[in-house]
Amino acid sequence: MALTLKYIRLLHSWFGIIALPWVIFFGLTGFYLNHPDVIRSILPLQNYQEDPNLFAKLGAPMTPEKAADIARLYWPESEMLSVNKITYHDQDAIRFERAAGDIIVVRNTGHYYVKSKIQNRMFDPSGTLVSRKIYWNYVFGVFHRTGWLGWSFGTILADITAFSLMIFGFSGLILWYMPRHKKFKRKFSRMFT
Repeated sequence: MALTLKYIRLLHSWFGIIALPWVIFFGLTGFYLNHPDVIRSILPLQNYQEDPNLFAKLGAPMTPEKAADIARLYWPESEMLSVNKITYHDQDAIRFERAAGDIIVVRNTGHYYVKSKIQNRMFDPSGTLVSRKIYWNYVFGVFHRTGWLGWSFGTILADITAFSLMIFGFSGLILWYMPRHKKFKRKFSRMFT
């Protein structure tokens, strides 16, 4: 009996260590999903300052060809889905929609945005990163559902965590019950005699 409890304690502690990071992250992301304003108040990179005077106007609006040259720099392996003229942050822009995200080039200033599901990065016309914004709702929502930021690897981690939590729970129950087994057995035998 003592040897069995020793191995169950060892199993309980190792599966607890395996599950611990995800338990903490699932708790944090679950709390975020219920109370986003509390967590948002301490998170960095939530938004960037959109100053219309930050970039000088070009002599002439950027041509679609030059804008396409910028768009080709990002996610070249990702399929181009569409190219549209849009208004973005109250400015005329061209949006290049790829499977991996959007590249939005502002025609009057030449600055541009590279948007994925996780973040939006703003660049000046020379390609220098000016500002960055992380979409925390998406990051925490996906992490809470998958255990990672993607579905393929994330589901494996989520499954490992779920299995670890089950082992951790059952072994904890056994560790709690076994020292009390004789006491419960005596109480039940008195009740039925």
